[in-house]
Amino acid sequence: MCMVLFLPLLTAADSYFSSTPAKIEAKVTLQINGFCFGQAGPEETKAAELKAHVDWQGGKDLGNTGPVMLVAFDASEHRWGAVKDSWGQLSCEEKLSAANMKRQLGETHNLDDFFFSISVYQKTAIRDWHFALLTCGETEQAPLSLSLEALSGALSMFNANTHFDSSSCPVVDVPWVAAAHDEVGFWLLLIATLALGCFGALGVVACRRYRNKVQLRQFEQTATAGGAEPVIGRPCSQVGEVKVVDGQVNSDQQLDQPTSPECSNVAPEQDSSV
Repeated sequence: MCMVLFLPLLTAADSYFSSTPAKIEAKVTLQINGFCFGQAGPEETKAAELKAHVDWQGGKDLGNTGPVMLVAFDASEHRWGAVKDSWGQLSCEEKLSAANMKRQLGETHNLDDFFFSISVYQKTAIRDWHFALLTCGETEQAPLSLSLEALSGALSMFNANTHFDSSSCPVVDVPWVAAAHDEVGFWLLLIATLALGCFGALGVVACRRYRNKVQLRQFEQTATAGGAEPVIGRPCSQVGEVKVVDGQVNSDQQLDQPTSPECSNVAPEQDSSV
């Protein structure tokens, strides 16, 4: 199929024009120009709108050949990132499965010259969108003209086969949460860091509890080996304690002094013999 693409790209202040003559055959893909689209506002869902014009000069209806697919990929890792490095090796079906937008040209139009609109929904961040034409079957060889016009939301434009790894979008200050919304690697790293921190804290608590148990066990073993019972609470006061000298009885000893309630288990004093 011989194809000539005319891609006038419009922004708020400038208009861009590029033509890409190419000759493609069945099951061949052709990358075309791309846009950087902004993000929708707080009360909106649509970030940008485009108008497409198709002029088909084949003998068959465009919807009955190919099919010929117009596809678009945003620059996120699971869209454009999934196909950019192996574009030439992927099948048409694999590219279609990764695309944000896919439309079969001529499927809903019986005319050879028709227009249709494309709406872009994007709320999390501004990013590039890469457009391409895919012929996913036996396609009639005939001229096809395709034009894309950005009616709103386009911040910049870039040429075909460029910005595979870099962005054409202008630098805009956005909250880090919005910028990282679709970055899977960032969120995995954040979750791994939080999990590692939690496990570390739990490990410290477990070590401290184990150390306390070991110290308590050592104390109990030491007390048992010395023949003493572990004392819990305040020791009993030495009420009525007397000092006995060998061979002499203290005449001032008060045997009838009441015993403290805390020391009710004190053994009765026995007479000493000289």
